[in-house]
Amino acid sequence: MITYRNVISHRWARAQTMRQLEAGHISAEGLCDADFLLVTAATYHGREVDRSCPVCARENLREVRWIYGDTLGSRSGTARSEEEIAAIVEELAGQRVPRGKDGEVAVHLVEVCPACRWNHLLTTGVAELA
Repeated sequence: MITYRNVISHRWARAQTMRQLEAGHISAEGLCDADFLLVTAATYHGREVDRSCPVCARENLREVRWIYGDTLGSRSGTARSEEEIAAIVEELAGQRVPRGKDGEVAVHLVEVCPACRWNHLLTTGVAELA
């Protein structure tokens, strides 16, 4: 099982963005800019959540986790499920970390609307085994 430490929430920034949208200070077109890779990752690797899109309200949002780390090699910057993240963290725990590398797995949780391409970073944190 995975737990997270050093979690930073970006939900206040999300709420501020929604207030600016509702006030007409920014356009939906400017916010709905998820690229093909992010939408595809959310569709196939993410999980559907019980919240509709705050921009288009046509579809439930999907949350997808992206991992980053010095010792991940080509796996850094990829979308992964909780199970995959747990396996990677467990694998790294048994390895010696090269000098100058931190050996941590940073996880970014992003919400995505596949319909209109809205996306927002919700949290960042460091994964560790419970």
